[in-house]
Amino acid sequence: MMKRVVAAFWQHETNTFNPHPTTVHRFKACGLMGGGDIARHFSGTETDWGSLFDFAERHGWELVTPLHAQAGPSGVITEDAFEELAGQLLRPLKTEPCDGVFLMLHGSMVSEAFEDCEGEIIARMRQVVGWNVPVVVSLDPHANVTFRMADMSNAIVAYRTTPHVDQVSTTLLACQLLDEMLIGGQLTKVRLIKPPLLAGLDSARTTAKDGPMPQILDLAERLTQGNPSIKHISVQAGFSYSDVFEIGPSAAITCLGDTDKYDKEGNALSQHMWLTRARRTVEFHSVEKGLAIAESLRGNGKPIIVVDYADNPGGGAAGDDVTILKALLANGTQTAVFFSLWAPEAVQACQAAGLDQDVTLQLGQAGELVVTGRVKALTRGEYLRKGPYARNTVGNLGMSALASVGGVDVVLTSIANQTEEREQFKLFGIEFEKQELVICKGMNHFRADLEPLSHALVFVDTGHSCTVNYTAIPYQHVRRPIWPLDDFR
Repeated sequence: MMKRVVAAFWQHETNTFNPHPTTVHRFKACGLMGGGDIARHFSGTETDWGSLFDFAERHGWELVTPLHAQAGPSGVITEDAFEELAGQLLRPLKTEPCDGVFLMLHGSMVSEAFEDCEGEIIARMRQVVGWNVPVVVSLDPHANVTFRMADMSNAIVAYRTTPHVDQVSTTLLACQLLDEMLIGGQLTKVRLIKPPLLAGLDSARTTAKDGPMPQILDLAERLTQGNPSIKHISVQAGFSYSDVFEIGPSAAITCLGDTDKYDKEGNALSQHMWLTRARRTVEFHSVEKGLAIAESLRGNGKPIIVVDYADNPGGGAAGDDVTILKALLANGTQTAVFFSLWAPEAVQACQAAGLDQDVTLQLGQAGELVVTGRVKALTRGEYLRKGPYARNTVGNLGMSALASVGGVDVVLTSIANQTEEREQFKLFGIEFEKQELVICKGMNHFRADLEPLSHALVFVDTGHSCTVNYTAIPYQHVRRPIWPLDDFR
């Protein structure tokens, strides 16, 4: 007899310090669909959905897919948007029963009404399906996992890689845990470990094999193998740019029986998080020093990437800061590419002027930088991802333009977006491999495709909403005491 499984994908990483709210229109621009449209869009892709459809076919699941909703990291979700999407998610559950639920969530979603959107989603799901139906949740490793999320779930599985290139294996593991409960009838529980940390685990980076995140993943694997009652241990580094009470790193132990039996494993995981809390595998520089380092490395035949970490839309920042661009222009920098700047009005000005025309552009917050540029490319901004991150899915920069300003080619977009891969550059006729100096707004995901092609990465911190100087961020709602805001000596 086929098992009826309700599956949904709803992801948003909310930067509560970004003043621009996230409406349902942003979800529609980035990807909002339901029912058969999801299968038509994702079947055969190397994605969460693609692997889920394959597993369901092989294991005889009848899938119900009410919602796929995704928006790039940005500001707080409006109450109207949350309620509209929640209604779409729950609607089919109210008419027919199901045997299991699989929710592909992020874990750091915040709305105007709820600090813990994922906890609210799972709780509403429980109100409909009850406690005898297994609910499995997959998460991003930058999830701020709450005790409500853990208590409401039967299993939690997060991506293990950053950049996140393991969507397929993560989804298959989550499906396997759900299938075991559907067949055997024994429901697992989740024990959550959450030390008093605002940040840690090197922001989940797995690019350095000796970093805190790979180390704790190895520890989790050993602890799992050492106790047959533990089905999985998921580790999350948290998301430091949401001002919420239950912020920070965590470990979720999916286990059998009483969750209080796993103190030994919980203490080992907590101790590792605490002892490695300040360790980073990336060095951050001021803008001036970072650009000086990059200039000194030119001429090696491969691009030098200067990473604007603090104004990265991949972390929910606005993506409109021009601090680095100002410095490039002041230095008289030549043959550089700036990717990218969120500047919808500047894009419109480029469209109005037309290709190969000069245009006056107001860039940055409140148009603080006024420059003259020549329009070199115009595009609708859609591209097919071909790199390791989210391969075969469609990305969207919105209507976009390339303008040459002095010696810098500046990509202007109408949808804020992190730098991801070469296909984005190709939209504007730019061959990434042939560039000398590239400035990108990003954190991690660009590294999957672009780092192997580059000579060096230079990270700078401009002090904006994704700064790594956490003591400079005006938190109001995080629990206290918490490191590094409080002294634990």
